[in-house]
Amino acid sequence: MKGLIWLTWRQHRWPIVASAVITVIFFVLMAITASDLGSMAAKCLTETADQCQRRSTEPVPSHAAYLMNSLVFLPVLVAVFWGVPLLAREFEQRTLPLAWSQDVSRLKWLAGKTAVMVVLIAAMGTVLAAESEHLAYQYHAYTAASLFEGTPFQAGGWLPLTLGLAWLAVGIAAGAATRRVLVAIAVVGGLWIVRMVAIVKLRTQFMTPVSVIKPFQIGKANRSGPPVFTFSNDMGINNGNPVFLDVHGGTHSPAQVMDGWCGSADDVNACLQQHGIVGSLVKFQPASRMGTFHLIENGMNLGLFVIALAVAWWCVKKTRTTVV
Repeated sequence: MKGLIWLTWRQHRWPIVASAVITVIFFVLMAITASDLGSMAAKCLTETADQCQRRSTEPVPSHAAYLMNSLVFLPVLVAVFWGVPLLAREFEQRTLPLAWSQDVSRLKWLAGKTAVMVVLIAAMGTVLAAESEHLAYQYHAYTAASLFEGTPFQAGGWLPLTLGLAWLAVGIAAGAATRRVLVAIAVVGGLWIVRMVAIVKLRTQFMTPVSVIKPFQIGKANRSGPPVFTFSNDMGINNGNPVFLDVHGGTHSPAQVMDGWCGSADDVNACLQQHGIVGSLVKFQPASRMGTFHLIENGMNLGLFVIALAVAWWCVKKTRTTVV
């Protein structure tokens, strides 16, 4: 095992060193930004609303959002620079059949090198995941942005850790299946895009959404449209595009009501009353489910981790051990 550890370090020392440096830089930047956000939030408690606007576009909150967004994309880099070369580069250089025909079996070789990488990624991921969750909470404390949506959700709940492990395995599996570095990178990139698009839609349906009827307060609406029902820390599903309800319980799309019926009306309230619109139907996932949603997504990531490693092992098992 010591020999495999040394071999892994010898072959992958530069990605390991670079990743360690990036981990330290990210940790320091996130810690400083979280501290600044905490100070700003505490200061706001002593000021009036006019003095403290809590805008997410300010430099410090913007910096925090950038850091969290960058952290979300680190797993695909792990797949490309750690996972893919583990097998694909060896296949291209035609060294695997020779190595496996010697004293080290293919199972021991794959298990040993993968274990070293998993331990290193787990250590770095734990550090980043812990600090990113702290940063997300401080970002929420200052901007009131929901922890249950978008980047703050992905930065919390230890998702960066399990996502990093999952995509390390995906990179290894892609390299084992394609046996070409560039092809494996293309496969990883394609799978990452599919994942980013699919998870946004899938996440909102982990559990049946809660539906709430929000009556309009007559006199409160303005020219831009009726008030939108918002929540401080929930996952909104249609907050920005609510379905309109009439007095008979019928539903109408925003395009039909605001762009069609009342799009050119001088008095939006009067137009809504004329068409019998009494409120909107808002669907959301309550904040009490956030921990459950994190567990579900972490479970999906760990499931992907296991499946990808199984695929890699199957591909390795089918590889010829003779050099031709």
